[in-house]
Amino acid sequence: MTAAMMFAGVDIGGTGVKVGIVTSEGVVAAREQENYHPEKHEPQDVVDLAVAVLHKVLTMTHLGLGDLEAVGVGCPGVLEAGGVIRAAANFPSWMDVPLQQLFTDTLGRPVTVCNDADAAILAEQWVGTAKGGIKDFIMLSTIPPNLCPVKIDFDVRTVFIVERNGRQCGCSQRGCLEAYSSAGALMSQAQEHLRAGMLLSVVFFDHMPTSFVYSVAGRDSSLSKFSEADINAEFVFKHAAEGDALCKHLIEEAADYLGFACVTFCRMLDPQVSGTRWTKLPCCDGLMLVFCVKN
Repeated sequence: MTAAMMFAGVDIGGTGVKVGIVTSEGVVAAREQENYHPEKHEPQDVVDLAVAVLHKVLTMTHLGLGDLEAVGVGCPGVLEAGGVIRAAANFPSWMDVPLQQLFTDTLGRPVTVCNDADAAILAEQWVGTAKGGIKDFIMLSTIPPNLCPVKIDFDVRTVFIVERNGRQCGCSQRGCLEAYSSAGALMSQAQEHLRAGMLLSVVFFDHMPTSFVYSVAGRDSSLSKFSEADINAEFVFKHAAEGDALCKHLIEEAADYLGFACVTFCRMLDPQVSGTRWTKLPCCDGLMLVFCVKN
C-alpha cells in the first residue's frame, strides 16, 4: 500500500466517536473508538477527541497525518454546503457549526463532512451489499441513530415514522423507527419498564390457531439487579438469551417494527436490495434470528 491509498474515516455518534484507517479498496486497516467526556460536547471538544483517536489509529498503522490522502467525517444533523452543521439532535447546542473547517484547521489535511446516514449507505454501495452497480436499495440500522436511508438512482433520502404520535425520538419528531428498533430504544424501554415497575402483558401468536398470554413485572426482571446506568442494549440481549421474559419481549417488539419498516419500504419502492446493519454485540444474532423468523 502506498501513502496515497490511505484515508481516515470519522464517525461522530451520539455517545462517542469512531475512527478508522481505510484503503482505497475499502479495507479497514485499523479502528478505534472513545466516548465523550460527560461535560465536553461542544464542537471543538468533539473535534479534539476525534483527532486524538485518529492519532491512536495512525500509530497502530505506523502512519502519520501526512500519509493520509483525505479525511471523511460522518455526522448526524442537518448539513449545509461547506460542511456546516445547521442543527443536530444529538448536540442541542450546535447551531451553524463549521465542522468541516474545524477539522481542516486542526488536521491540516483535506476534509469532507457528510450526513452519517448518507455516508453509511454510500459505503454499502462502494464495498458492501449494494456494490456492483446496484442503484436502488434501502438500508436500515439498529445502531443509534437508527438510520433509514433509501437510495434511489443515486438520490439518498432518510427518516421513517412508524407510529402516529408515538414515542419521542432524538430527532425531535415522534414515532420514528429509531424510537422502536434501535439499540437506544432497547435501552430506554428496559429502563422505563424497570422504573415503572408495572406489569407488562405480552401476547405471543404463532402459526397455530392457539395463543397464550402471560405477564411479567419489570421489578422481577433480572435487569432489576442493576442500576439504570448499567442497563444498555447489550444487557438486554444478554439477559434475553438467558431467558428474561421482559428482555425477550423488547427484542421481539424491535424486530416487529423493523420488519414492518422493511415490508413498507419494499412495497412502496420495490428496491433491488434491502439491507439491515446490525449492532455488533455478542448476543445481537438473537435479534437477527427473531427478525428473520417473524418477518
